[in-house]
Amino acid sequence: MDSPNRQTEAARFYHDVTKHSYTSVRSVGHRLDWDNRPFPFKIYPQAAALALPRQLDLSSTPALEAISGGAEISAATPLDLERLTRILFCAAGLTRKRKVGTEYYHFRAAASAGALYPVEVYLAGGSGADGLEPVLYHFSPADLKLRGLRRGDWRGAIAAACATRPSIAQARAVLILSGIFWRSAWKYQARSYRYCFWDAGTMLANLIAAANAEGLAADIVVDFVDAEIERLIGVDGEREGPLCLVALDRTEIETPSNPEPAPLELDTVPLSNQERSYPDLIAMHRASKLIDAAEVRSIAAWAAEEGGGVWSNLQVLGLGETIVRRGSTRKFAREPIPAEELAALLTASSGHPRCDFPPLTDTYLIVNAVTGLTPGAYSYSRASRSLELLKAGDFRGNAGYLCLEQPLGADCSALICYMADFDRTLSLMGSRGYRAAQLEAGLHGGRAYLAAYSMERGATGLTFYDDDTVEFFSPRAAGNIPLLMVAIGVPA
Repeated sequence: MDSPNRQTEAARFYHDVTKHSYTSVRSVGHRLDWDNRPFPFKIYPQAAALALPRQLDLSSTPALEAISGGAEISAATPLDLERLTRILFCAAGLTRKRKVGTEYYHFRAAASAGALYPVEVYLAGGSGADGLEPVLYHFSPADLKLRGLRRGDWRGAIAAACATRPSIAQARAVLILSGIFWRSAWKYQARSYRYCFWDAGTMLANLIAAANAEGLAADIVVDFVDAEIERLIGVDGEREGPLCLVALDRTEIETPSNPEPAPLELDTVPLSNQERSYPDLIAMHRASKLIDAAEVRSIAAWAAEEGGGVWSNLQVLGLGETIVRRGSTRKFAREPIPAEELAALLTASSGHPRCDFPPLTDTYLIVNAVTGLTPGAYSYSRASRSLELLKAGDFRGNAGYLCLEQPLGADCSALICYMADFDRTLSLMGSRGYRAAQLEAGLHGGRAYLAAYSMERGATGLTFYDDDTVEFFSPRAAGNIPLLMVAIGVPA
């Protein structure tokens, strides 16, 4: 069977038809149907539940150290139920609720576009994880429980779908992040496919930092045979589809092989009275699927780069306190932040994680007010940890315009823009690279969120006018596509 992944016209077409422009945002005519708003939790009413520990002693490891991967990984650290619960909570747990009118809104540990939370978490545990039976679970943040979906140690089946990638084959537990597309498309339509990967990336930022703080190895995997993971977790690959995997910790015990899983016959509570599908979104997801282990091996040959950073004497909050405090800033004070804070944030957030894809994104900034830096447009080099001034000037107006004319871009201290060379991304990984680039941008953006809040600053993620953003940072950014913007600054 010929793979659709190398037919990269689908990724180019999807990106073009989901661009924002000054004209498109004024002509779309999309109105939110609040009576049809998707339910934010996936519920399996018939599945048996395992209650997780509620008295969680969250990590006090300095957040910048945990984010950057500077914490020591120890093979002697057991992956027990308490550590696993802390990791799950830091990635997807509920941190606060707010009543608006007659409804309660629940906010989670990681940032989500529009607070719609389209990403679900599944867990394949076995004898390697202390306190867990060998079962495929679904994590329910609503009540902090794991619900059993199918018995058995399925790590071997997952490893086979990943072409026996060592980190998966030797993992004590494997997390599967999947996206329920309608939950985000209700507001953002076909463009929401991008946002699902941003949200998965911000969850990964929290998850990897929490694993680092626990002294546990965590590897991100984006290359797998889609149909095999879909079958395992019981999703159709169009309404809901797997986005990435995370291998947690290592064991020398060989994971058992498994027969092909039977259909998962467990009902879930409907999300809405009516769900709408978006053909461009579905076509993009189909086009980026991998069909067999040979194709996985053909693109998953990239060495991971270790993180880590060198910090000054900045006083920062612990990781647990940072995650609980994190939100999305709604108004900035137009005040400067010190250059050393911006440097620490960029260093902590920009390291490439342990994963199966190469660095795909580049970092650009509009500096509005950073003490010691000339206002202007910059590019950031991860290798040298330095900023290059592309053009000097007061670009607050440009920054506000580029992020869909929102004051947040004009009022923040610095606006970070993650971009990727489209041709290079597609040549390396096919259409799958589009997924990986969006995910990587979400990961870096999620780390930037945490770094900002650890220094008691504010942050918020923003979308943008696509072509105008490329033009602003050109000629350096020619051939790039913008992926995500994050505004950093002093909350008003």
